[in-house]
Amino acid sequence: MLNAIPKHCVRSAGRFWFVLMLAFFALLSVPVVAGSLVERSAVSNPNEIWSAWGGQAQFKFAPMVLRDLQLEISTPDQVIKGALSYTAEPVQSRIANLGSLTFHAPFGHFEGFVDGRLTINQPMTMRLQGGREVSWQTMVISARETEDFPGLQLHDGNGNLLFTTANIHVYVDQIANQLTMERMDVSIAAELARRLGQPAFAGQYIGEMVLGSQLNIPGGALTEVRGGTCADRPKWPTEGFVADVGLTNMNSIQDVGTLSTAQGDFELVAPSSSLINLQGLDGADVTWFEKFTGTFPPYNTDQHPYLIWNMYRVDSSGRMEQIGRSGIKHAFFTVNQNCTVNCGDGGIPGAGGHILWPGCRDTYPVGNNDNPGDIGPRDEVNPLTGVFVSTGSFFDQIPPGGNGVQDNSSTAPGENRMQVLTDDLQIADADYFFESWYVIRDDSNIFNSMGFNQITPVNNPGGSDSWSYSQGAFNVGAVIDQWVAPATDPASGSQNVAFFSPSVGHFKLAVRTTDLGGGLFQYDYMLMNFDVNAGIAALTFDGVSGVEPGSINFHDVDQDTGNDWSVSTGPLRFAAAPGEQMPWGNGYTFSFVAGPPVLGTVTVSIGDSGGIPSNRRIEILTATLPEVLLVDGFESPAP
Repeated sequence: MLNAIPKHCVRSAGRFWFVLMLAFFALLSVPVVAGSLVERSAVSNPNEIWSAWGGQAQFKFAPMVLRDLQLEISTPDQVIKGALSYTAEPVQSRIANLGSLTFHAPFGHFEGFVDGRLTINQPMTMRLQGGREVSWQTMVISARETEDFPGLQLHDGNGNLLFTTANIHVYVDQIANQLTMERMDVSIAAELARRLGQPAFAGQYIGEMVLGSQLNIPGGALTEVRGGTCADRPKWPTEGFVADVGLTNMNSIQDVGTLSTAQGDFELVAPSSSLINLQGLDGADVTWFEKFTGTFPPYNTDQHPYLIWNMYRVDSSGRMEQIGRSGIKHAFFTVNQNCTVNCGDGGIPGAGGHILWPGCRDTYPVGNNDNPGDIGPRDEVNPLTGVFVSTGSFFDQIPPGGNGVQDNSSTAPGENRMQVLTDDLQIADADYFFESWYVIRDDSNIFNSMGFNQITPVNNPGGSDSWSYSQGAFNVGAVIDQWVAPATDPASGSQNVAFFSPSVGHFKLAVRTTDLGGGLFQYDYMLMNFDVNAGIAALTFDGVSGVEPGSINFHDVDQDTGNDWSVSTGPLRFAAAPGEQMPWGNGYTFSFVAGPPVLGTVTVSIGDSGGIPSNRRIEILTATLPEVLLVDGFESPAP
């Protein structure tokens, strides 16, 4: 029988723990390719340097962002003002037929810009409400150095930097003889922010840009991969090859609007995201087929990955709470850069850009992750299997039951977006964390497909609803493992226990205890449901009684007290109402004050899971010693 942990061994949950753990997790970060520009001298075959010139540009400014920043943008033909809307009439501009952008294109695959420039003839004025304005007649586009994926910069005719762009989706269409650069985030440059009198606006996302230019392919250029490594691809997970996709970065976390409701003001937040197929030539290729585009191998569906994001706060006492969650973003295209091998369409008609090949990197910008046509409700995806059925989904509602064609999007303000109560961003001495992860069918390791940044929310001066989020280093893994590391010795007063079953999914339960003196301890638990599709219905602290009156606390991510879990004692039990099970991708916090910690058991009740026993017992620190301990010392079904 285990003895109670001595009081002097229980450490208070202090903020210094986060400093130590951030340093640890930084060592686990996935490295990114340094630099995105290609040196001309480094390309041995000059026929791999292609160019693009002329064409059309399109600016898609975000009205909800302009509203928060109190900005308006005008051209000779239109004025774009802030509004509670995700769309505004795009600004269409002509690219002058002088100059060109050059880029590296081995076998016709875009790998990065080399040099050159394009010129847009577009008079434009950016005006701050009740303040300054900045005007220009032309914009000169050139490549810029970035830490990972290619980006562009836009100067006015006098060389003043106006905007930067990032996370570009590039399409090389050899048949149409066109280079399309689209879905790139456009952000206010620091120089323009200063000229507006609002230096805090530097780096603020304000919309997207699309460039379509004519393609010039050098004579003798190799335009496709033939034979060799690609001859036996694709290799699918269904054929026994291992799939493993890793999240590599979130280089931008942005406010994309503000929503005022009867419950308060909410900030809408979205990230950019980058990933990589971690497998080599012996690993699996991953499907990336856009919803409603047809049926494709190996699943005979429109299978694609999905992305979600969450926000957490840790208060000065060390208690962690989830304060925001997104809907689910449906992926649709992979740019496939810096690949070990890029096999194009793999011999599957229409599959170009829809298979993530070995070593390939992909990116999604903020505006794309917040796109109304791609973001929907989480509960339509089974996170354990990765299955989503397009027909009859949120995106297909006409007629009732659907017809396999997308006719609906998340167009209402805040619909399926992360909504964070503004008051929750202003807690003194709190730490904030932003987490994102991909759900990928047959992924062999879900925990390297997720990652997080520590962030600092700042309410920008001059913009009544404008917030920015400075970011610490990107870390691979789940935020709950930042709060309490999985290898933490229970004698420290903290513990993190994982559960996995192939038929149920993954969840983690972590606890931190704080010595309050007088024989009393604060217990803060976080239960994180990663991919238990059936949901979690209850948490029972086996044998725990004698909890201090008034100390019991429950926290979920929403502001609806009507769906809070009920509490009973003898033993202490938190339980969801019917139909209110804890969904996947959520973390709930449970707190109470009781006597000294000991190793005991907690019963986690799974929702309806097709006949599988509903209870799982987890050995973890609790407030009293149970009468019967687990035989296996970790987990087993309840009798």
